[in-house]
Amino acid sequence: MKTSLFRFISLLIFLFYSVSLAAQEKPTISKDSTQHVQPKLDSTHIKDSTVKKSDTAKPASDSTAPTPSHFQVNLTWQSNDVNNGREDSTVIPLITPEISYIFKSGFEIDLSVGYNTHEPSPQVNQYTLDGSYSFNPGNYSGTVTLSGFIYSNLSPSTTSEQKGSLEYSNSYTFPFIQPGVNFTWTFGNHIPDYQVSPSLQQQFNIGNLSITPTVTMNAATQNSYNAYYQSRRFTVPGYSDKPALPDSVTITGEVLNASKFQILDYEFSCPIAYTAGKWTFDFTPTYALPVNPADIKATITTNHIARNFTYKEKLPHVFYCSVEVTYAF
Repeated sequence: MKTSLFRFISLLIFLFYSVSLAAQEKPTISKDSTQHVQPKLDSTHIKDSTVKKSDTAKPASDSTAPTPSHFQVNLTWQSNDVNNGREDSTVIPLITPEISYIFKSGFEIDLSVGYNTHEPSPQVNQYTLDGSYSFNPGNYSGTVTLSGFIYSNLSPSTTSEQKGSLEYSNSYTFPFIQPGVNFTWTFGNHIPDYQVSPSLQQQFNIGNLSITPTVTMNAATQNSYNAYYQSRRFTVPGYSDKPALPDSVTITGEVLNASKFQILDYEFSCPIAYTAGKWTFDFTPTYALPVNPADIKATITTNHIARNFTYKEKLPHVFYCSVEVTYAF
């Protein structure tokens, strides 16, 4: 796993460094801690984290000069790992340190490690490496992000069977509202997933404080969620509500009609950011209302005798939040 991660990091850094040299002359706006960044619209990407990468578009009257290339460090705590309103049967709090390098051309490379703090001794939940390019012509803002994930074999995250994603985020700022939409393609050891996430938000600034009420709808297929049910939902050990089963008993699950594209949840959030010099402090509460619960086919095998039954998953409304500290240098 360490060898694969090292090779992946080396390849992506080489590619982005090469491309950025060719783009040095382009007048673009990059992200730093003095410019509020809209959290990712769903929690896969508090990647995982899923905290999902589009910059809040600047008003046309903003004449701020592009920021020079620089490093940035970030620490995020998230109260629970939730994706499209879906969560594991146990709460998964995550703490995620991240280091980034932001090129003045608009390219960015991020490397983060998510730690599951459910246990007294935190365990690595996932490694995430992504590269992105942001551009901001006038009131339009767009970001293309390519991400790679390496999840621990013991990760109970609902996204733990994903290997990577390609996302295009875009938005347009009007004087009274900022509509946006994210398009995401996710791949892994399963049929690829497609997701569309339209949103509406409006940023209010009070000195160095910004408040951005946001409403988002997530519609997607659920093939990676099906892979999670097949491989992890009933088998990942170490949690009080997942007791170890006798060797003669196994449980597997399957999400029926996982390739169906449908609305999965509605999310209401309100990112709050405060900037002080090179420091930025963010707090984002989110309330998710999941819809269209899946039909789950469970198979219990006892002494090589299998029994099947189907049930509809329970999807309670979920409240979770994240706290984030960023320093640019």
